Amino acid sequence: MSDARTSKTVLGPDCRISGELTLDNDALIMGHFTGTLRVTGTLELSESSQVSGMIIAGALRLAGHAEADVVAEDAVELLPGAQLVGQLYTSRLNVVEGATFQGDVCVGPKAIQAAKEALKQTDEQESFGMTKPAGSNTHEQDEQEDASSITTVPGSVNQILQRRRPKVLSARNGNGIG
Repeated sequence: MSDARTSKTVLGPDCRISGELTLDNDALIMGHFTGTLRVTGTLELSESSQVSGMIIAGALRLAGHAEADVVAEDAVELLPGAQLVGQLYTSRLNVVEGATFQGDVCVGPKAIQAAKEALKQTDEQESFGMTKPAGSNTHEQDEQEDASSITTVPGSVNQILQRRRPKVLSARNGNGIG
């Protein structure tokens, strides 16, 4: 019986995928991807790759271009020629000479916890003005449970970051950055 962690999904340079993709193993992407990309193992984005949206992975090795918010529990490595624009949360970061990163970064042993807290705070701020029935705590409890399990329920992370991303990008563009 084969262990899912020993296999690797490969999407070639002629692939163009939009939407949501979840892979329970390692992956190599050489083509274009737009949307939410979840990989439980190591995600490798080759020199020819172009990704935009949201990346949630165990680890990320980037050699291509990504305009994405990234949550990588183990590590992120930006290889020569890599270009990453977005928010980055990871335990370890290695930026090799020739790589470019533009955005906000949180690195260290508590980075994933910081991602959970930032996402929870952002979600609370955005839902502050929403009308809720009196005594209804079910949605708030669900959000807290989702934020506390970022590695097992990444859909909530994606939803929060996607709502926050346009605000961050417009703020950067308004300040003459990016």
